[in-house]
This record gives sequence, structure tokens and C-alpha cells, in this order.
Amino acid sequence: MKKIRVSIEGDGRVTIKLKKTRPVVETGGAGRVLAAAGGDLLLSSSLINQMEIRVESVFRPGQGDVEIAYALSGSTYPDMLHKFSSNEVVAHATQDRIITTAEKMAEHILRERPDAPNIIVGVHTHPDGAAELSGQDKSSMPRIAAKLKERIAGANVVFAVHAVSRESPRARAQPAKVAVNRIKWSSITRTHEVAFFNEKAEPVGVSV
Repeated sequence: MKKIRVSIEGDGRVTIKLKKTRPVVETGGAGRVLAAAGGDLLLSSSLINQMEIRVESVFRPGQGDVEIAYALSGSTYPDMLHKFSSNEVVAHATQDRIITTAEKMAEHILRERPDAPNIIVGVHTHPDGAAELSGQDKSSMPRIAAKLKERIAGANVVFAVHAVSRESPRARAQPAKVAVNRIKWSSITRTHEVAFFNEKAEPVGVSV
């Protein structure tokens, strides 16, 4: 229903105006904004480009890729990528496993942002693998989410698995939504697929 505003001018004229209504934004726990329109997590093309660069930058001639971790953060939607490339955040990394310190991740994010984010997306890669949660991923996510929320009160925490193929020449394909919680695209050398989940391992919708 539209609202009207009635005002009386000094000369006795009556002015009637329709008041503009603001769109309703879906919110998560503690009243903090979780996602963009439709309840989906909205990813911009520029941020997806940063995700691609971050993952492909681990290329090492003659050696296999190792898992890496990074995070996305923002207010109404993710607008910043945080790369974790220090020993204080990443304790161990191999081709099929990575160990990170959640408290240090939170500190890193807070140092890079001008304000505390409403949304944190913790991402790790599956080199030459699938964008699916492992058993270890599922068991660790509630603990990691709790640690992040301790350091960044009220934040909504989402997790993502970023699968990336082996290197081989291919045509570039633009980012597209391939399932409720998945996006997929290709650079000229690798295919990327990212799936998003909450701490209970339930799918989180995403839009590009």
C-alpha cells in the first residue's frame, strides 16, 4: 500500500504527495543483512575476477596445486576479497587439505576493512576436485563459524568450496549460475566452480 503525505502551504494551498517506499531486504540472525535481493548471496563480476586470480596465482611449474583459503566480506553483499598467505593464518596446506586459524582470519579481515562486515564467506579450494564438502569440511564448519562470530559479533558466516581444474587451454566462459548455490565459469586455462553452504552444510543461494 502506498502512503501519501499531506501538507498545507503558507498561502492555504494543500499539497498531496505519494511517499516512496523502500525495498525490503532479507535479514539473517541478529537483524544483520545476509544477502541481496531474493535472499541470494550476490557476487559482482569484479569480485569473481579476483577469486579467479587468487586461485590461479598458486600455479607452480612442474608441481601440483595445493589448497588455499581466502575470504569474501561485505555489508549487504560481499565487496572485498581477503587473501590469507601468511603463516599466522595458514598452518598447513597440501593438495587435499588445509588447516587455518579462524581467530587470525577474523583479525586479518578486520585489519583490512574500514568497518566490521555483516557477511563473511570463508572459501577454500579443491584443486582438480569437485565443489563438494568433505566430511572434514562439514565437521569443522560449526567450530570455525563460532570462532569468527566471537571476533566479529553479529556477522553471518557462509562457507564455499572453490573447485578448480588442472591447467589446459580452453575457451573463456562467463560466470553463470548452474544450481541454487553454485556458479561456474572458465578462464583461458582453467574451469572454476564454487558452491556455497551455511555452517550446517545446507546450500546457500547465490546470484551473479
